[in-house]
Amino acid sequence: MKKLPVTSYQLHFLLFCFSALFAFLPAFAFAQQPHHQHKNRPLPTPQINETPKVFFEVRFGPTIDWFSPTSDVIKRESVKAGFMAGVGVDVAVVEKRFLFVTTGVLFKYLQGEITFANQYSLLDTVFTTPDAKRTYQTMYLTIPTGIKFRTPPSRNCVFMGKVGFYHSFKVSGNQFDKFELPEKDANYYITKNNEPNKDAALFAEAGYAGVGFEYILGNRTRVFTHLDYNCQFNYFSYTAKNDLQFKSIVHSLHIMFGFLF
Repeated sequence: MKKLPVTSYQLHFLLFCFSALFAFLPAFAFAQQPHHQHKNRPLPTPQINETPKVFFEVRFGPTIDWFSPTSDVIKRESVKAGFMAGVGVDVAVVEKRFLFVTTGVLFKYLQGEITFANQYSLLDTVFTTPDAKRTYQTMYLTIPTGIKFRTPPSRNCVFMGKVGFYHSFKVSGNQFDKFELPEKDANYYITKNNEPNKDAALFAEAGYAGVGFEYILGNRTRVFTHLDYNCQFNYFSYTAKNDLQFKSIVHSLHIMFGFLF
């Protein structure tokens, strides 16, 4: 099978992310070592212009998702909207507190639509349509692992950048088809009933990168907004890849809002 160019881009992205994460592992280990000269000194209370060592996060917001097929059997039909919400924690790993490791638990609702040739049976008639549309709706439980970079506070404003991975487990989902009747009845458009999403894989891996803005309300409390790009490296299950030849990656834009405390 012909190797598609997108594979090399995915590989480069993965290598970049792994390099970034492993580059800061020594700094993380150093940050965990006790500083004896401050052993008996009480920790100062963070001021409004001081970055805390640990943040807890609540986030939510819409996503814009679209399939990018990597086989000729399917084509992308349209861009769909989804959403993401969850909680997270950021832990500073260097003394100056500009570098954080981050994780959490998120729920992600992903929608996508593709077009492909398919055969249907209706009223004892079997026919093939070249442009059947299949819509996928998938709910994931997602665990992010990544790093964040924060600028020092200035006039209560902080800018942020982040990069990492999403490890997603499918918890539920539906799929349904839409198609036109044969030419003589082309004025009719049929939508099949929802059925369980059997085409999506149980596990999906994605890489993400984003930028954000935080505004300090007081001491530890902040409000924020993020704009993230997410590339999900796989969507379809082993069966869908081999029996239907469905292969695709999924691109997403996440517009997140939330609170840090």
